[in-house]
Amino acid sequence: MRRVRRPKAPPSSSEKATLDERETILRYYEHWDGRTPYPSDKYKAYRAKDVRPALTEAFFGKCAYCETYYASTQQMAIEHYRPKGAVKIDGALVPPGYYWLASEWTNLLPSCTDCNSARGQELPGSVERTVGKANAFPLASEASRAKAPGEEHHEKRLVLHPYLDFPERHLTFTWGTGTIEDGWISPRRRSRKGAATIEVCGLQRRGLRRARRERLDLLQAHLRSALDAQRNVQRHPDDDELVQQLTQRIADIRQFTNDEAPYAAMCREVVDDFFEHQLGIG
Repeated sequence: MRRVRRPKAPPSSSEKATLDERETILRYYEHWDGRTPYPSDKYKAYRAKDVRPALTEAFFGKCAYCETYYASTQQMAIEHYRPKGAVKIDGALVPPGYYWLASEWTNLLPSCTDCNSARGQELPGSVERTVGKANAFPLASEASRAKAPGEEHHEKRLVLHPYLDFPERHLTFTWGTGTIEDGWISPRRRSRKGAATIEVCGLQRRGLRRARRERLDLLQAHLRSALDAQRNVQRHPDDDELVQQLTQRIADIRQFTNDEAPYAAMCREVVDDFFEHQLGIG
C-alpha cells in the first residue's frame, strides 16, 4: 500500500443526480425505522460511468490496498472505505453504516476482489480463514463510531487510507532472508493501523505473498547486477562504457519504485536500503 495524492473528483460527483441521491438517502434516515437499511440497489451515484476510470487512472490500475494489478485480470471493485450500508461489529452486520458517504469521492477506492470481499484465504499459521474488507471498519474505540454525518471526523480509524495516511510509516516488508518469508508484510513498530489493515484486507494471503516474493526475486536480480556494475567501475573508473552500464542498472532499479509499478511500496523499502547501504547513494 502506498501514499496517493487525492485525485480530482470526476464531474458526476457534483452533478444533480448525485446530489439528489444524497438528499434522498439523508431524508430516508431522518425517519428510519431502525431496522430496514436503504436498499443497496438504489445506491447508484458511486457507480457513475466516470468513477471507475478516474480511480483506475489515479491508482494506475492497481488495488489501493495490496497494489496488485487488477485491470488485466478482473473487474475493479469500487470499494467504500467506510461501508455504506452496514458495518461488521463483533461478527454481526450492524446498519445503517456510513450512508452519507456512499458517493463521497474520498470514500471510494479501487480494490481487487480479494481485498474487497470476505472469502476464505490461506494465511500463515492457519489452514484457511475468512478475510477481506467487505463491511469491516474497525476503530480504536467503538464508542467513537459515527452515527450521523460529520461524526466520522471524531473516529479513531484503524484501516489505512492512501490519501490520509503514510502507509510506509505503518507497514514493513521482509526481504533478503532467502526463505519463504521473503515478501511477507508486517506492522512497522507495532502500528495498530498497520496490523488492522493487514488483517482486514488479508494482505498476508498466500497468493499475494507469492506474488510479492516473485517481484522481489526479479528486483534482487537487478540489485546484484548493479553491484557487479559498481565493482567494474571501481576497478576501471575511467571506462565510460562501464560507467554508462552502472547508470543504466540504477535506472532499471528505479523503475521498480515508480508509482505505476506493482508492489511499489515494498520495492521502495528494499531499494532505499540497497542504495544507502550497498551502493552508497541517495
